[in-house]
Amino acid sequence: MLTFNQIVYKDTIPNSIEVVLVGDVGGTNSNFGIFQCIDNKNVLLTSLHFKSQQITHFTVVIEQILTHLKTQYNFSVSTICLGAAGVVSQTRDYCKPTNLPIAIDAKEIGARTNVPCVFIVNDFEVIGYGLTGINQKDLVLINKGKSQEDANKAIVGAGTGLGKCIMFWEVDRKMYVPVASEGGHADAVVQCDIEYELVRFLQKLHGNSCAISWEDVLSGKGIQNMYKFFLARNTNEHASAQLVQGLMPDEIFNSRHLDTHAWNTFELYAKFYARCIKNFALDALARGGVYIAGGIAAKNLQLFEQKIFLDEFINCGKQQELLKNIPIYVITDYNISLYGAAEYVRIEKMCLGNGAF
Repeated sequence: MLTFNQIVYKDTIPNSIEVVLVGDVGGTNSNFGIFQCIDNKNVLLTSLHFKSQQITHFTVVIEQILTHLKTQYNFSVSTICLGAAGVVSQTRDYCKPTNLPIAIDAKEIGARTNVPCVFIVNDFEVIGYGLTGINQKDLVLINKGKSQEDANKAIVGAGTGLGKCIMFWEVDRKMYVPVASEGGHADAVVQCDIEYELVRFLQKLHGNSCAISWEDVLSGKGIQNMYKFFLARNTNEHASAQLVQGLMPDEIFNSRHLDTHAWNTFELYAKFYARCIKNFALDALARGGVYIAGGIAAKNLQLFEQKIFLDEFINCGKQQELLKNIPIYVITDYNISLYGAAEYVRIEKMCLGNGAF
């Protein structure tokens, strides 16, 4: 049995009701939400949080969750929707998460649990579904811009990996529809000598000559490796003994005023993030706005308030005015993926004879 943390969102949780179980499976954390649908609106009752690296068989974790819900609340679960950080099969029944050694098999889960409808969606696709219902207080405006109605939107976010999705307005359904992407694994763009040095350092660190991706520089591991790069490059500069030993991403950013290498990491990271977002905004023609998700952004809003970030975002000779007018927001609601997965169930109605086991 794996240990988990539970958060309860309602003073009184009803017993013996039918609920939907959703999940957000990432490289570091696997979070699960239990929703009740009331008057066609999803209500989050409680959430369960596991450490992904402790999971050796995903179906076993689902069995543990279902047992817990049955024992504690006598809940009946007829639908499971799992958002996963990786490429999802076209039939939405299988995913091998990019940064985990395990696979998620919806057919196996359905067979072993007798839950009639189980399916998988890309993790940033479900963020797209959650975006429309997010509370405005959980959106921090970074660049005001001038949002255009029904224009494309873009979502990007760094954590254990780097995710992206494009949202386009579907006229017939009168709603934004997200399109999954694996653009986080596209080649990172480098522009100056120190950035080329970083690429060579990372290639040597990884033990290969492969191209360095956006994920390699913008993920949590990317922050740690960027700090190592500056530490190796400037041996005479002050370094925090705690950071040298631990190198936790949050500690690196929080120590930037005390540690030269941490400050250099903070600035270069912001510049890379702005460049990644700029390129994606141009690719998607995201005149409806860019939304930054992920724990790194939510915990480090100062990254995006620096002049260096906005300067790099609009650093484009021919389309600078376009970029200036693109609104940029940081999403601070940690549960947006859970809300999005529940919205996916409600909107797409996957379980009405389509995909049931």
